[in-house]
Amino acid sequence: MKKNGLVTGVMYVVLVLLVVGLGFLLFFNYRANMEQKEEIRAAEEAASATATPAPTEEPAPTAEPQRTVETLDLAFAGDLVGHAGLTTDALSEEEGAYDFSHELAGVQASIADADLAACTLVSTLSDEGTYDAYVMPRAVATALRDAGFDLVNAATDHILDRGVTGLTATVDYLKNAGLTVTGAYSASTSRSLPVAQVNGVKVAFLSYSYGTAGTGAQPVSVADSSWCIDLLTTDYMTDKQEVDYGKIDADLAAVKEAGADVVVSFLYWWDSAQYHTEPRPQQTEVVDYLCQNGVDVIIGGGVKVPQPIEVRTVEREGGKANCVICYSLSSLMSCFNDNYTNLSAVVDVQISRDTDSGEIWISGVSTKPLFMVDTADYTDSAELDYKYRVLDAWQAVEDYENGAADAVTAEICEAIRTGIGDLDAILGPDYAAREGGLAVDFPY
Repeated sequence: MKKNGLVTGVMYVVLVLLVVGLGFLLFFNYRANMEQKEEIRAAEEAASATATPAPTEEPAPTAEPQRTVETLDLAFAGDLVGHAGLTTDALSEEEGAYDFSHELAGVQASIADADLAACTLVSTLSDEGTYDAYVMPRAVATALRDAGFDLVNAATDHILDRGVTGLTATVDYLKNAGLTVTGAYSASTSRSLPVAQVNGVKVAFLSYSYGTAGTGAQPVSVADSSWCIDLLTTDYMTDKQEVDYGKIDADLAAVKEAGADVVVSFLYWWDSAQYHTEPRPQQTEVVDYLCQNGVDVIIGGGVKVPQPIEVRTVEREGGKANCVICYSLSSLMSCFNDNYTNLSAVVDVQISRDTDSGEIWISGVSTKPLFMVDTADYTDSAELDYKYRVLDAWQAVEDYENGAADAVTAEICEAIRTGIGDLDAILGPDYAAREGGLAVDFPY
């Protein structure tokens, strides 16, 4: 019995050892499997990290915000110069009155679509009936209004040819005809820089003449009535070289205080600029200052011939702004007969306004060529029923080619074609309205 019990005990011990051994075997096998799986996972992660990533789709481009834009068109013509020949030609012998409408007919179509049209008057107006160079009848005022002009710059060297009294009468005649006047004033209490509300945009107008001419060589002094005209120089009685930047700064501050969105400045240039088709250093100096300090559109006159148009983007305190510079638009009407003096243009400056943000910027510039005809200069003009006339240049050529009854002659038509080419070369062909003009980028 003892022997059997011993055998049984040994078997239990062996069995226990077998069970324990099997447990250890299973444990170490499980551990090995886990370590192997961990190694495989680590290897897969390493391979994934070094592999080239799959391409991702490009994000869709952000669409430019759509602007709700309103536009307005400002039209600027050159100088109406008060030559006696124009006055004589405007006299109706039957009625004993002066009618300048036929002389201005060609510009009427060129400004018809403008929201505001302006030009410069180089003359004194009078109702006395005695007219000579730079003194014209008051009928000029109504003729300008009827042609479609809204504003007249009167700051020129000949506005004082009949003294301060003549100047104040001229301003009153223009205003009574319904025209806004800039640059000259009819009373010491009336100096107010015009700010016009045009399609929701406030447009301010400044004007400056280099000096006064008078009827002789000696300039006219306005020492006792400096309120009557806006002068560009402080030494206008002598060298005419000291530009009155203090006055310009004060005027700019005033129109900005009045809420002006766009500032236009007329400049009647020095005699030294006359007959030059490129601007002189004095001109560029003043232009640079005005552009940098808040003037958006510059219209030059007094040069008698055209000078280039320039559009530049400038950095100002409030950011970027576009500035349009017309160094000279030449003479809208005159009796000058030197090279290029019969060429001028209407310049259209387009202003855009974002109706949501209120941002305002210059968005386009284009030109319409004009041609001043003096029929005495052409051998085949006897059939024409006028002596002086400013013509819409392109329309005159088309009328001739289409055989219109009152068309210009062959000689005049050829001169106009040549003049259009000359004008494009001087002003810059980018601004030709027939080519669409120049579109200006939003500068901000």
